[in-house]
Amino acid sequence: MAEPRVDWDRYYRDHELRKRVRLAILTVIALYPLFLVLDKIYTPEHFGTFVLIRLVVVVVSAAYLVLLGQLRSPRGVILLGIAQSLTATLGIAIMVQIMGGFKASYYQGLTLVIVGMPLLLPFRFRDTIPHFAFAWAIYVVPGLVLMGTQKLEWRLFINNFSFLTAIVLMGLFSSYVMDQSRRRELEGRIALEQLTVQLKNSNEQLKSIDKIKTQFFSNVSHELRTPLTLILAPLTTLLSGTLPAAHRDSLETMQRNGLRLLKLINNLLDLAKLEEGKMRLKVRTVEANEFIGNILSTVKPTADRKRLRLFFQHPPSDVKVDVDPDQFEKVVLNILSNALKFTPERGRITVYLEERETVVVLTVEDTGIGIPENMLEAVFDRFRQVDGSSSRTHEGTGIGLALAKEIVGLHGGTIRAESEVGRGARFIVEIRKGDAHFPDDVLDRRTADVPVLLKRRESDLEGVTVQDIVSNTRDLQLSDLEKIDFQAGPSRSERKHDYAILVIDDNPEILKLMKLLLQDGFDLDFALSGREGLQILRDRGSDLVLSDIMMPEMDGYALCREIKADESLRHTPVILVTARSGAEMLAEGIESGADDYIAKPFNAVELKARIRALLRMRQVEAELALANRNLKMRTSDLVDRQRALFISMVKSLVSALEAKDVYTRHHSARVTEISLKIAREMGFGERDLADLELAGLLHDIGKIGVAENILNKPGTLTPEEMVLIREHPVHGESILKPVIELAQITKIVRHHHERYDGSGYPDKLKGLEIPLGARIMAVADTYDAITSRRPYRGEESHHFAVKEIIRCSGSQFDPEVVQHFMDMAKEISRISATEPKPASP
Repeated sequence: MAEPRVDWDRYYRDHELRKRVRLAILTVIALYPLFLVLDKIYTPEHFGTFVLIRLVVVVVSAAYLVLLGQLRSPRGVILLGIAQSLTATLGIAIMVQIMGGFKASYYQGLTLVIVGMPLLLPFRFRDTIPHFAFAWAIYVVPGLVLMGTQKLEWRLFINNFSFLTAIVLMGLFSSYVMDQSRRRELEGRIALEQLTVQLKNSNEQLKSIDKIKTQFFSNVSHELRTPLTLILAPLTTLLSGTLPAAHRDSLETMQRNGLRLLKLINNLLDLAKLEEGKMRLKVRTVEANEFIGNILSTVKPTADRKRLRLFFQHPPSDVKVDVDPDQFEKVVLNILSNALKFTPERGRITVYLEERETVVVLTVEDTGIGIPENMLEAVFDRFRQVDGSSSRTHEGTGIGLALAKEIVGLHGGTIRAESEVGRGARFIVEIRKGDAHFPDDVLDRRTADVPVLLKRRESDLEGVTVQDIVSNTRDLQLSDLEKIDFQAGPSRSERKHDYAILVIDDNPEILKLMKLLLQDGFDLDFALSGREGLQILRDRGSDLVLSDIMMPEMDGYALCREIKADESLRHTPVILVTARSGAEMLAEGIESGADDYIAKPFNAVELKARIRALLRMRQVEAELALANRNLKMRTSDLVDRQRALFISMVKSLVSALEAKDVYTRHHSARVTEISLKIAREMGFGERDLADLELAGLLHDIGKIGVAENILNKPGTLTPEEMVLIREHPVHGESILKPVIELAQITKIVRHHHERYDGSGYPDKLKGLEIPLGARIMAVADTYDAITSRRPYRGEESHHFAVKEIIRCSGSQFDPEVVQHFMDMAKEISRISATEPKPASP
């Protein structure tokens, strides 16, 4: 296995190799002299020699310490560290051999060096191998040499040798584990540093991209104002004159939606300014009671149209607050707009103004649908809505409250929401008194607005601004709350055109547009929700459905699935229309069963062309379905006639067969009828009953191959004759097998004499191995045989036959078939009584 690539210079630098080697040398210099106390106590006879050895090791270690200061490369420091560990080991090994080799207890000093040096020195595994090998060899080899000259107890040798060897092996293993651990740690640290650098670079790129995006966003929003002005200015002029009602309605729709777009652009521009930190406040002191009252007077007509009660509670005295009136007005209007949008008819909106010691508190409370607890903070996020599904009830972009929060924050205030789902919501704005809290970088120090008269392009309007088109900016903020009346539901009183279309959209203005575009070519029905549209479709059976996707109660996808799941509606073409485009949306629309998908804005000519194409296709499908239905009916009639003819031929064949045996005349017909009664009781389908009928008529066709003298023999049959009789099912199969259509019937004919316990013939099938039709026929055949006269015996009664069949249930007959036979016994007895019986020959 290849060794991972590691920056070893970094490895040794991070683990402070030079510092750790110096620490190892100083440790040896400090500990070696200290053990002279032990030498004096434990081995005084060698004290002088041991002093010399320890002094030499200390001097050599001191020389290593001096040399360490001269080395520059990591490899040189590593070699010096190895030399230090070998020197410390050699000194102890010499003292051990002086004390008797394996008999000396000082070998424990080797253990200290073996374990301690790798811990102190951050060496790689391969660099510690010489240390462990030398420590083991310097103790074992001289000890083995001295064993020949000294008397040594083997148990002591084995004990010391084993323990030292085990310590060396454990040291090697520990060194390997530590080496791998340090290696992984270094690799992880390097990877983390690289990832940190990548993240830092990515963050810088994202900041740059975000800055470019914001700038582009701001530029595009500015540029959109020019075409909007070009649209709205002529509309304003046209609407000031006299126009036909239909034209005025269309132009007002265009103006209304143009103003909504203008409001959206203004909000986006404000957000862009806030994001770039370019918004400046023109702060001045306003009287809050009057300021809020003026805004509410603008809002009241909208509230009245929605049948909402609007209240304002405020202190009796003046409340002074320092704000930018234009920007703070947007805060109040956005909060009020939110309340107006989500409060149902006959609801209540209450505005409270309260003056406290350091702040002024504005609270807007409504009795609307409320906000879930987990969304109380999220409602202030940009482009975030409480209901972001495709079936949401209210339109919106999720900008208003986000803009309100940013502006309040710029004023140094706070805004929060409180709510209980189903019982309304409360938005609370706190603004600090005075102007000392405004930082200089958010204040606009200009004393007057000076217009910049710069015409950048020929397409710029000469002297026309948005203010010239929208005189009241408050009305602009409330433009998307204007209620548009449109009579939805079924609208066609009589059929005027070849096709009827159901148009479904929760936006009344879209319905008005569709009516304008399509009323000359189609009969139209309208619905404001998917559920309402589905009911109209079921009641009136439109030829095509044109539906929006994002609707309350039931979205376009769910509507489409409901239509395609209904057998009576599934052939109705569905076109989904939406402002959301993209491959995923298209795929979801097609998967839900939609026949076509059109993205807004759409071309009216293209829309009509697609509608006509689908209607033509639907017409072709209907004609093909009718032709197919007629063909099936004719085919079915032909098959029935052919089957009737075939049955007649079979009956003629059976009659010719029964002419050979006067005792079995009409036997096949009776067996067939009894078998069919049992099969119907067991729930057979028409196809299986038809097969069983043919099998019943033909079950004894194999008797053609049996001589008449055997069939009509009055006495007991010989074994040879019995063999011939038992071959008639096989003969029957051979006669019918060439006809492929009679494959299932052939199986019943061959096996109708099999027994449930496996003792029948010709194949000794057992239990469920026997075809069900054959098991039914076995009961019917036996019953008719017992109740009919035969050349070798007289006929028995119905009750005797029933008792006999019950007795043989589970052995000769299938118990389940016998049970159904018993349920039909009375009707079967009437068959036996009414059918003609064979007369005496």
